[in-house]
Amino acid sequence: MEYKVLALGDVASETGLQLLEKKLRAFKKEHDVRFTVVNGENISGSGLTKAQAEALFAAGADVITLGNHVFGKQQIVPYLDSRSDVLRPANLAPQSPGRGWGIYDGPQGMRLLVMNLIGRCDMKYGPDNPFLCADRILKENEGMYDVALAEIHANATS
Repeated sequence: MEYKVLALGDVASETGLQLLEKKLRAFKKEHDVRFTVVNGENISGSGLTKAQAEALFAAGADVITLGNHVFGKQQIVPYLDSRSDVLRPANLAPQSPGRGWGIYDGPQGMRLLVMNLIGRCDMKYGPDNPFLCADRILKENEGMYDVALAEIHANATS
């Protein structure tokens, strides 16, 4: 079985959000995209608000990921705890609000595990090793998903 997943990197500014509101649904239809992951942490410049997240979902996002600016807008904190489809980095401290991964229903009964991880290079804090975290998530959920997708928010590719 084959289907297309669209992953969009940092949507920067309200202008980027407005572009997705105008174009994303048509793009998905034209290219037969079945699942869309959007990194939305920079829409406010640094952080995401609940209203911006709701606008991303209305535009066609299935999951929203965040990164090092996850708490740039503190009003997002209660929203993170209420939504399983807005992901903060999984390798942050375990007491952090929200969740870092989820399993979502895809087309034709496929189950898609999406995890959000953050790199450690040039970060002002010390998140856990993203690779060990990914291994743990995959192992703990073995047999519960068909496809796994990792969004790694990092300042280095190495």
